[in-house]
Amino acid sequence: MTMEIFFGKLYVEDVSGTLKTINRIGKDTGSTIVLFDAAKIAGKPHIESAVMHAKRSFAEGKNIARTLSMEILVYASGQRQCSLAPRFGLQAGENQVYVLILDGETQRAKDEIRKLVCETEEVSAANETLKKEFDITDEELEVVGPDRIDELVLERIAMIDAWR
Repeated sequence: MTMEIFFGKLYVEDVSGTLKTINRIGKDTGSTIVLFDAAKIAGKPHIESAVMHAKRSFAEGKNIARTLSMEILVYASGQRQCSLAPRFGLQAGENQVYVLILDGETQRAKDEIRKLVCETEEVSAANETLKKEFDITDEELEVVGPDRIDELVLERIAMIDAWR
């Protein structure tokens, strides 16, 4: 498995049209490409965990989404419902995103995606946003400390399998 993750920004006028372009690039390069709303992502390990869980669910025939890219978003969102997962993807307007390129011709896919996404320095998600998105309580943060909120997010992703 080849995985490339980078951070960037892009302006989206038409979410559907942009997603079609991204899907075309994925199809042309044999890659799975997912763009994540960076404000809701606890760093690259969050994405890596979502990928690992999504690939395993497909391998075991336990996936709830029809596509690997949507299954990855489901896990990244910490939810069990496909309808909630798109909140973690592209939105209309200015987007700070993590870009995942999985398998296929990753370098060619990255070159094409860079025509849409301006690569920038990584920005951390706010703890308050992560608390809200992943239902993390103040009590949980008191136990582990606010600097370890990313571990609580990864725990939520792992719990999706237990909830099934």
